Amino acid sequence: MHALDPSLIEAQDVAMSDTATSDDAALDGPGWRLIWALWICAFHLVVVAVAGGLLWSLSYPGYHSLLLAASGFASVVVACCWLGLALYVASTTGRWRRWFLIGPVIGVLTLVLLGTGVPLKMRWAANRDAFAAVVAGHPIPPPGSEWQDFTVPRWLGSYIIVGASWVPGGAVFREDQGDFFDSAGFAYLPGGPTGELNTGWLVRPSFQHLGGGWYSWTGNSS
Repeated sequence: MHALDPSLIEAQDVAMSDTATSDDAALDGPGWRLIWALWICAFHLVVVAVAGGLLWSLSYPGYHSLLLAASGFASVVVACCWLGLALYVASTTGRWRRWFLIGPVIGVLTLVLLGTGVPLKMRWAANRDAFAAVVAGHPIPPPGSEWQDFTVPRWLGSYIIVGASWVPGGAVFREDQGDFFDSAGFAYLPGGPTGELNTGWLVRPSFQHLGGGWYSWTGNSS
């Protein structure tokens, strides 16, 4: 058996190195850089859109069940795509890219906003004046009063309202989307919620203070 000529081995190594270098240069050329940049931008626009869907679905006094389910499913798909893409790029280039962090940062920020109730608070702040205009100047019904329905515009700000009633201590608005099988809406109760509200539209209502005399509520509809 003949020993391999060291010079031949070295020449083969140089040839393979030159080929790899030329391939890397081709993949890292201006054309490929532009394609990657556009693809990465498009991917992160999708990430932002999915995060926006999740935030909007919980900007209701209850939640938008269909949008929440769709956005939740899409977020899992996007996370899997990000993981696959990051592993592929890292394994083929041997380098960790800074844009790998964009997706996780958006995800963590979205979870923090959801966990602190920011979507509802921000949307309510933008629409509060429309509700305040309805109750402005109207006397607050005293304790023991009967529920009395009254007419409101279908749209109050960006919320669809399907019913409104004067109740003991204030007013209650029923929002269209609800809370899956239950009801949800807003209430103006300057003196706070009382046991008298466990009737009419509401059975075992739960209230969340939104500031001033305003609350969001969820509860079983009678």
